[in-house]
Amino acid sequence: MINEARITIRNAGFLLTQRGFHIIAGLLFAIWVPRMMGPGNYGRYVLVTSLYLWFVVGSDLGFTQIMGRYVPDFMLHGEKEKLQKFFSNLLMVSLLSGAIGAGLYLSLTTLWLTDLDRFLLIIISATLLVRGGTRPFFTLFLGLNQAGRWGMGEVFRHWFLVVLVIIGFYFGGLRGALMGLFLTEGIVLFIGLWWGKSYFSWRALHLDRNYLTPYLRFGFGFLIFNLLSSAFQYSGEVLVRLFYPDYTQVGYFGLANNVYLTISTGIHQFIIAFAPLLMTLQAKGESETIKQWLEHLINWLGVGAVFVVFGVLLLGNDLVPLVLGAFYQPVAINLLPLSLTLWVQVLGGVGVLLIIVYNRPKIALMAAGIRLIAIWVFGPFLIARWGGLGGCFAVLAASVFYAGYLTWRTQGMMTYSLKKWALAIALGLIFLPLLWLQSSWSVNIILYGIFVIGYSALLLLLRVVTFSELYALGQVFRSKSGMISRPKNMRNKYFDR
Repeated sequence: MINEARITIRNAGFLLTQRGFHIIAGLLFAIWVPRMMGPGNYGRYVLVTSLYLWFVVGSDLGFTQIMGRYVPDFMLHGEKEKLQKFFSNLLMVSLLSGAIGAGLYLSLTTLWLTDLDRFLLIIISATLLVRGGTRPFFTLFLGLNQAGRWGMGEVFRHWFLVVLVIIGFYFGGLRGALMGLFLTEGIVLFIGLWWGKSYFSWRALHLDRNYLTPYLRFGFGFLIFNLLSSAFQYSGEVLVRLFYPDYTQVGYFGLANNVYLTISTGIHQFIIAFAPLLMTLQAKGESETIKQWLEHLINWLGVGAVFVVFGVLLLGNDLVPLVLGAFYQPVAINLLPLSLTLWVQVLGGVGVLLIIVYNRPKIALMAAGIRLIAIWVFGPFLIARWGGLGGCFAVLAASVFYAGYLTWRTQGMMTYSLKKWALAIALGLIFLPLLWLQSSWSVNIILYGIFVIGYSALLLLLRVVTFSELYALGQVFRSKSGMISRPKNMRNKYFDR
């Protein structure tokens, strides 16, 4: 179990590293593709691909959560043949779901977007079908405690998309660009198939409804949860447009929200990477160890969120105009409430993790519903007063209700402490007077350096973070095998259990 824990931490760390590659790919895409296509073609591309993404979400029957919860149990008991049957059945379900999604997409867009080239819609529909084959392979790696490979699916998708869309448009216009999207999904499928071929069985490739029912019932709850979460994520722009009719404010909110979603998605993936480990612990009845893992996750991610918040406070006004241009200066202000949202995002993410481990999807559904209702309740009032900034505060308010409900309900399953999380935030607030000293960008960088050094010293002094934890983590990432040699005087119950 010690080695399993180290593998989990390494993979979770790789997921955070992959966020950087996502950001770089996104920047390259934003720099090249809109300029290359021009407003008209780019508008068509965005429309058909945004609809495609909604169908991707709608055809995902909670595979991430299904794999994260049930695959570790097969691995724990060494049931390779049962795992092959499980995976192959789910692959058939995903292919069927992708085929239905492809048919619905083609039917809807053919009736609605009559001015578009029909071949464009056929390409996207075919891509949806291929995506149905890709999805189970990469979510399988999450269940196998190989979250690094799970995340690589999106990394490959982002980078091949940038390259192939540009090449495709250069040679074939909009048709070529969408063929680039299709080829990207095909390449990702090939990689997933190659990595996961030992878990695939032709003999088990059929639909056994009685066998699949309990797994799909669990996954269906998270399908609805994912749809509600997507509706929440995309509600902000709609609300700003409805209650503050200024497209500039919509743009300010959208840019800030995209930055927030990039970070929050990374946090979500990092937390979910621990599902296989906690599932194994739960199967062994080690509830106390699960509690310790949850508290460490909340503590570490809470500390990380403090660094992000002060990065926005001290450096946001310099970095935003540097990256986006002087016209987008208000985005820096919008980032503040969204960065504060990361503190409660940590609690919500850990709550969802515990729900997966203990099979309580109804709680996640209720929480997602509360969050969606909350943003539509608070949004109109806050946006009417402050525009895009009000939309960001609405996201914060809705997230507080979401995380509060999840924490309340999951505390009923397992009582875990939030003291270190609260202490980490409180220690950060001590450095707020640094804001009065802000000046030029060079001075602000020095101020952030002072914060980093001072805050880190307080964390170590008050044992919110310990030297033994840092040493153990360093050893995890230096050791390719995951085995750690440690001096006898450097003991840590976190790794020594």
